[in-house]
Amino acid sequence: MSLTVLIIAKLSGVDERTARRALDTVAAFDEPGSMPPEEFSVGAAARCYALATIADQRPGFFWLGLFALILVPALILLQIFHHG
Repeated sequence: MSLTVLIIAKLSGVDERTARRALDTVAAFDEPGSMPPEEFSVGAAARCYALATIADQRPGFFWLGLFALILVPALILLQIFHHG
């Protein structure tokens, strides 16, 4: 299982099989603005599909966003403890 699938599954709250299916579905569409399938239109599956779309169409934003999710809280903690 790829790291992208694992991250999408954990962040969206679905299983890895659903995350893999969302990535495969996004990759299969020719038109980026097309409507998602019905199974990915509500709830955790919709979050999964949105993350899969970003990971497929804008991988730089996906990975930089994940990096920022880790880095920003770490910098805040560093600021608090350093100047505390």
